[in-house]
Formats: sequence, structure tokens, C-alpha cells
Amino acid sequence: MKTVIFDLDGTIFLGKTAIPGAREKIEELRSNGVRTLFLTNAGTRTRKGVKEKLAKMGFEINEPEIYTGAYSLARYLAGNHPGKKAYVVGETGLVEELENAGIKIAREDSDIVAASLDRRFTYKKLAMAQRLLLHGAVLVATNYDYTFPVEGGVRPGAGSIVAAIEAASGKKAISIGKPGTYGFELMQRERGIKREETMFVGDRIDTDIAFARNCGIRCALVLTGVSKNKDIKKIKPDYVFDSIADFTLP
Repeated sequence: MKTVIFDLDGTIFLGKTAIPGAREKIEELRSNGVRTLFLTNAGTRTRKGVKEKLAKMGFEINEPEIYTGAYSLARYLAGNHPGKKAYVVGETGLVEELENAGIKIAREDSDIVAASLDRRFTYKKLAMAQRLLLHGAVLVATNYDYTFPVEGGVRPGAGSIVAAIEAASGKKAISIGKPGTYGFELMQRERGIKREETMFVGDRIDTDIAFARNCGIRCALVLTGVSKNKDIKKIKPDYVFDSIADFTLP
């Protein structure tokens, strides 16, 4: 294994707190010549914003090593819907990544509804998204995660908001995040990683481990986030560790 891709929420940190031993494990892998990359479905921050959050927890991670739901969605729209306008149900990180990719942000005449976690989600936003979708706009989401882990529990995720928009419009979203393979394909193009030399480490069976299986790469589940041993059924990881601090390469 020459590259290890880590999930963030529940794997590297919980909320604003680093998982004990995470920083040391990443430094250990790097010192042994292993490239570390990071892939999160979260779409509320830019890559720069995630880098800054990680820095506050003591991690030294470069911006190009970070792949977020917002960045992936922006690259997807730039490649598949060039010149189209987007109405955003999401936060400033998603808006900034879309603008960085040359996507024009609009309202009434938008061709795309770009949806993610929005902690200021309102009925008015839902109604606007519904109107656009019923008039032919395409719904594209960062992810379908109904929850995300924080210190002491979980909170509603982007998937909960996407579900409301789908219910109101009758339209199914194109989801860019895990367990879909777009994030891995983007890394292959931009970072030159190879399937047979890559491992993924995450905390959710339904997204992280399913993602690795869909991509055809080896994977490890850590038990510091959402999924536990009792949840391992049809979709099985290659390895299970209590924490990233216990992770070792095969």
C-alpha cells in the first residue's frame, strides 16, 4: 500500500476534537513513505476551511490532500454541466467551491439545484428548490448521509435535507459523495493514485466501506464513529480497528 485515504468525521476527529493518536498515526505513515489523503462527504467548508479546522487540532495537512463534498460537487458540475447556473441549498463553503470552479450562482433561472448540509435550511429554500426542479432543473447533492457524528452522538446530515427536497419535488438526486466512486476517480485524475496500491479507512459501513468496495480497494473500519462491530453484516471491511491509533498497514 502506497496511499491511505482517510475519512474525516468519526475517523480523524469528532466535532472539534481530534481522535487520540490520529495525528501521530498520520505522521508515522508519512515518515514511512506512505502518502495520506483525506476524503469527506462534508460540504459546509472549502478545502482551505477544512485545512484550517484540522490545523486547530494540530494536524499539518496540505490543501490539495483534502477532498470535500463541496469540492467534488464543484468539479463534477464544472465537468458535466459547464456554463450552467446553480441554486445552492448549502453553506458558504459550497458556494465558494462552486464559484472557484467557475459555476455561476443564481436563483430564478438556475439549471442545477446543488444541495448539501444547510444549518439555515428554511421552508422558503425548500420551495425555491422545488420550483426549479419542477421546471426542469437537475438535483445534485454532496452526499446522502442522514447523520454525521459529533462528540456524544450524531446530528442531522446533508441527506436529511436532500430527502426533503426529493420528497417535495419528486426528483431523485445525483449524489457525488461516498459510497459513489466519483471522489476516488477525481483523486485518480488529480493525484495519480492506483487502485491496487490504495487503502481506505473510515467509520461508516454504509458510506465508507461500501465506497471502498465500489472502488475495488482494500479498506478498514474504525469504531470511533457511527458503525460498530454489530453493524458488520453484508458489507464487510477487510480489517477492523478500535481507532485510527491502532491502524496498521497489511
